[in-house]
Amino acid sequence: MQQQKPHYPLGAHLIVKHFGYTHHGIYAGRGRVIHYSGFAHLFRKHPIEMTSIENFSHGRKIIVNQYQNPKYKGRKVVRRMRSRMHENNYHLIINNCEHLCTWAITGVESSPQVIKMMNRLTTIGYVSSVMSFMNSLMLTLTTTCFALVLYIKKKLRDKAKRQIGSYLEFKEQRSKKNH
Repeated sequence: MQQQKPHYPLGAHLIVKHFGYTHHGIYAGRGRVIHYSGFAHLFRKHPIEMTSIENFSHGRKIIVNQYQNPKYKGRKVVRRMRSRMHENNYHLIINNCEHLCTWAITGVESSPQVIKMMNRLTTIGYVSSVMSFMNSLMLTLTTTCFALVLYIKKKLRDKAKRQIGSYLEFKEQRSKKNH
C-alpha cells in the first residue's frame, strides 16, 4: 500500500525543523516549494528558488505555520514569492528564508527565530557577565585574603623579631648582672 502524500494549501507557509534552526518555504502547488535556499548548498550562498517538496524537507516532518489574519493568501502569496525569484541577497540575520515567507503572507519581513536567538544570546551575555562579575568578585576576595595573610605574616614576623630582640636584650642584661 502506497503512503499518501499530505496535501498543503496553495501559499501555505511550510516549516522544517533542523538541529538548531528551522527552514521556511511557501507551497507553490504541484509538489513544489519556493524558498530562500541561503546556505543550504554547503557554504555557497544560493538565491530564492523553486524546488520539490522532497528536496525542501529532506525527509523531515513539515509543519504548516498558521496566521490569524494574513494580509495575503493562496495565489497572491505565490505571486509575491515568484516576484522575488532568483534574488540572491540572503542574510542570516536580516534577510533569511523566514523573513521571505512572513513578508509574502503579512507584508512585513520578520523572523521570530532570529529574535529568539538574539534573546538567547542576550541571556547568555547577562549570565556570562554575572559569572565574570562573580569571578572578579572571587578574584577580589581571593586577592584580599592573600593580602591579609601576607599582612598577618609580616606582623607576626615583626613581632617575633621584636620579641627575639627583647629576649636577646634581656639575656644580655641578665648575663651582665651575673658577672
